[in-house]
Amino acid sequence: MTGTGWNRWDSVSRRMAVMVLALAAGLILYGLTDLGGGPAAKRVEPAGPAAMQAQGMTGDHALYANVASRVAKGESYYSAAAAEHRANSYPLKPFVTVRLPTLAYLFAGLGQIGGLVLVAATGVAAVLAWQRRLIDDSALPPYARYAALIMAANMSPIISPEWVLIHEVAAGALIALALALYRPERPWTAMAVLLVAVLIRETALPVVMLLGCFALIDRDWRAAGWWIALGLTLLAALALHAVAVATVVQPGDLTSPGWDGMGGWHSYLAFVHHTSAIRFLPVSVTAIVVPLALLGWASWRSRLGLAMLIVQLGYAAVLMLFARPNNFYWAMLVVPTLHMGLIFAPAAAVQLWRSSRAGTRAA
Repeated sequence: MTGTGWNRWDSVSRRMAVMVLALAAGLILYGLTDLGGGPAAKRVEPAGPAAMQAQGMTGDHALYANVASRVAKGESYYSAAAAEHRANSYPLKPFVTVRLPTLAYLFAGLGQIGGLVLVAATGVAAVLAWQRRLIDDSALPPYARYAALIMAANMSPIISPEWVLIHEVAAGALIALALALYRPERPWTAMAVLLVAVLIRETALPVVMLLGCFALIDRDWRAAGWWIALGLTLLAALALHAVAVATVVQPGDLTSPGWDGMGGWHSYLAFVHHTSAIRFLPVSVTAIVVPLALLGWASWRSRLGLAMLIVQLGYAAVLMLFARPNNFYWAMLVVPTLHMGLIFAPAAAVQLWRSSRAGTRAA
């Protein structure tokens, strides 16, 4: 493994190697203990039998399906959304409890099948783009291309008639595609994809901010200006959205309880587990897999590898601090790309172990 070039841990000091291994082992052990939180299943609250039912769907799925159906019949998005939120005891305050209208317009215009096909095509494009990106990087080992298969396994929601209505599914596929297409010297395609992502779900904005920061670090003022313009476009869209929601809100409408889940590492693991391909296995598997996947991403010495690590850690922090148990689907923004890091984990662990034993000095 030594001298492969792509592996960040090739020439680290013994102290650093021991610290990284200890951190990974500590996260695994802590995840397995589930300290102070009870069974992991209780950390996730999917819609139950008492939730809203419509078109053979439950909860948020039914809500968004009904809104899209009403828009398809010619009703204004905001009046339709307000009526459905109000009738089914969903909050209308603050304005961010009402989703941006982009996905509803898409499904209203294309129909349920057409919308599903488009979201599924985006997910397939993301898988293929990642495979090509990993093949084209000559510094990576040949087996790196198989990370795309891991990603494909986590893309199953894109072919579900219910889950494609959840905004995080489409936004997550778009984020994955944008990151595969991202090249610092030619960021324009990734920028266009992320524009669509943030207009579907504004919580994709941190990815835009990260890539914009990279442009500033590179002193690429042209690209930085366009990244800033993209962020300002979203802010303008949110301002118009807030005004539109305000026109349909009534004094008695419900207010969201807020986003202060503070569930910590165990809730993050539960959210990832519930939204990933390994949800049929014990949650203890996720407690082991997630730290290894993060270790794998940390090992890829490249701009994209660094971006992936920051994206995963950033959204992990958001899920740990803010997501309530019924916000578990937020994890779908990053789950498609999270487990891809496993492809790099064995080489990372072996090299760290060798460095911890041999005591090589930092280059």
